[in-house]
Amino acid sequence: MKHFFNKSIRISEEKHYLKVVSQGERTQFSVVLQNAEKIHKAIQSSNKKLVLLDYRLTIFKLPHNEAFNLLKVFELKLTEFREVKMAVIINPRTEEVGSFWASICRKRGFDYRNFQEEQEAEAWLLAENQAG
Repeated sequence: MKHFFNKSIRISEEKHYLKVVSQGERTQFSVVLQNAEKIHKAIQSSNKKLVLLDYRLTIFKLPHNEAFNLLKVFELKLTEFREVKMAVIINPRTEEVGSFWASICRKRGFDYRNFQEEQEAEAWLLAENQAG
């Protein structure tokens, strides 16, 4: 299974949230979709409504239209994503696509924010009843 390691994600259930740690390059939509499906399954099998995504070691090299395609999958198939609050720690090298993704998610009603630092992401995630 060595060849899957560079595309891997690890999901753990922490005290207050699900934590997803990702690493490697994401150049294929199918791999991004498979990982989203794994995260969705973990959300379904957990009672946690908070998700911390650590993508500091992940580089996304996908066109913006693939972000729209993934959002459509979230809306039509992976609907539990709408029920959780997600904080994402992004790699500075993928800030542009990360900001684009966060923007379109929020416009479609997903509670999703990007951060550079884990402490900041966790603080936002654990804050009660965030406005806006």
